[in-house]
Amino acid sequence: MAEFSQNYDGEHYGTGYSRAKDPIVKLNLLDEDEVDAFFEQECPKYVIHSAAERRPDVSEKDPDGTWSLNVNSTQHLARLCKKYGSWLLYLSTDYVFDGTSPPYQPGDTPNPLNLYGKSKLAGEEAIQEIFDNYCILRVPILYGEVEALEESAVTAIALDLRKNPIPSQDDWATRYPTHVDDVALVCRQMVEQRSIEEGFRGIFQWSGNEPFTKYEMACAMAPIFGIDSSSITANREPPTGTPRPEDCCLDSSLLEGLAFGNQRSFSESAQSILKKSVVVID
Repeated sequence: MAEFSQNYDGEHYGTGYSRAKDPIVKLNLLDEDEVDAFFEQECPKYVIHSAAERRPDVSEKDPDGTWSLNVNSTQHLARLCKKYGSWLLYLSTDYVFDGTSPPYQPGDTPNPLNLYGKSKLAGEEAIQEIFDNYCILRVPILYGEVEALEESAVTAIALDLRKNPIPSQDDWATRYPTHVDDVALVCRQMVEQRSIEEGFRGIFQWSGNEPFTKYEMACAMAPIFGIDSSSITANREPPTGTPRPEDCCLDSSLLEGLAFGNQRSFSESAQSILKKSVVVID
């Protein structure tokens, strides 16, 4: 919303649910009648669908709730977009891949390992079965300014750093932390591209270009708390519990070729975010 408010000339609305406050309009995507009424009132030309249950462990414990939000609501939005002639931009995930053969191109065959990845892939497939006026944008692990550090799997690492003793961090899976502001920029540019190119559609990917394990992210964040990174233990064993891919590096060259986006430094950005969140931590 900040990106569109500052850099987009057209009228736009942001919707939310649990933390919706002005100017965000409260909208429950699980209430089809409510969503129908919103579309009838606003007749949107472009729709960016970013809502999801994105926590793999929660998805495994609540498959019905995950499927309702990640698949059923996506299917309903696609049908409404077809009805009203709206273009749909659907935010998906690197977890549609199994992490065995990176880097992944948009056309590579998905093979999700967990329910979260399966639900997001099912959302992609639901859209493609309904109409062709869409773009799918796959992104990896996200971070940015937060109201609470547990909002992101990246900033949640800071909570671990505050514990005594500091727990070990995963040094097995390689991730590509991507700032939400960079994703917002790409979303705006994709909307603007669609406004001048009616045939702009298909599957695209955007990712930060710096590989980090969670252990390496923790080491990058440690200085903000005055913590010696040598005190952080690296766990090089595959994690137990919900299966996760080892390396789902996304190739972003399609959008890079259009001169889209920005890929900021993780270490600098993460420390800047944590400095602003210190009151939340304490």
